[in-house]
Amino acid sequence: MNICDPFGWPRWLTYNYGFEFVVLPNRVLQFLEQGHTWRDIWTDGRKLPPNPPIPRYLGYAVGRWEGDTFVVESNGYDDRSWLTNQVQRTGTRRPGGYPHSDEMRIEERYKRLNYGLLQVTLTITDPKVYTAPWTTTAKITLIPNTEIAEHFCVTSDNLYYNESTAGTIPKQ
Repeated sequence: MNICDPFGWPRWLTYNYGFEFVVLPNRVLQFLEQGHTWRDIWTDGRKLPPNPPIPRYLGYAVGRWEGDTFVVESNGYDDRSWLTNQVQRTGTRRPGGYPHSDEMRIEERYKRLNYGLLQVTLTITDPKVYTAPWTTTAKITLIPNTEIAEHFCVTSDNLYYNESTAGTIPKQ
């Protein structure tokens, strides 16, 4: 089933679509191909607020450099998003996957290993949902001189798809 709700963070990072960093004087924009949107990462020295006032799908993020590693800390996530998403094969078409609460905090560490390889280490801490923080590391291939495409979730296209495939998920 296709729906156009925002993915949320870090789910947006885990999809196989591109992103790029755009460096500005007091912030970095992480521009995402999927959804053709961006995330603000404040780099003006501010601290991460303990309780951001407005929950956001992409959270509230502050960044800093530790040597050759760009470190991003974030919180303030809207708990309607999921860390992953899977359609349950029950015929109900409800999403499944790994949830999170409004207390989730994420630390990301981006380090360029060589000209064509970026390593990202992600640590998720959410004491309401998980018994301990968990960390995952991945490598992302850098492809210079490419362009981010315009990739939108279009509600009218998804409504047509969902109506035309209604009832095609096998029940188990």
